[in-house]
Amino acid sequence: MQTKYTITILAENEPGVLYRMSDLFLRRKINLDSLTVSESEQPNISRFTLVVRGDKIKIEQTVKQLYRIIEIVKAYESQDHDLIFKELAFIKVSTKNANSRREVSDIVTLSQGKIEHVGKDYLVVEKSGTEEQIDTLYELLKPFGIKEFVRSGRIAVLKTPAD
Repeated sequence: MQTKYTITILAENEPGVLYRMSDLFLRRKINLDSLTVSESEQPNISRFTLVVRGDKIKIEQTVKQLYRIIEIVKAYESQDHDLIFKELAFIKVSTKNANSRREVSDIVTLSQGKIEHVGKDYLVVEKSGTEEQIDTLYELLKPFGIKEFVRSGRIAVLKTPAD
């Protein structure tokens, strides 16, 4: 059974680390649903947050193999119930008239999003939340015409400290 896992990796901020990690996932035939890279609280250490699907044993083995990459400081897998997590999305929605603009604005307000920019014939909507919350808002706005859609990868922290 394919289960969703979030893999968190702390690695030295050196050229080629992402390539070596990606190569490992490629060789293990694990597709990345999302990838986010950022600075961490530690100097010269980057935080990689990957969302993958796979069986428990394959994911655990892959995380153990990550330690073969010299620059990897720490790596662990988690499931959604262990995490606080969100994504961010921008949706540029067509609004051809005042009525559609009002409808889009109402949907965005009800879904706890916000209007980030107002254009002549469109609105740019910002929504942060789970993948499902963003997908739901996208589907509600689709009938108006989506001009552009972009979303970040997942950011996540453990609810309790990692080992």
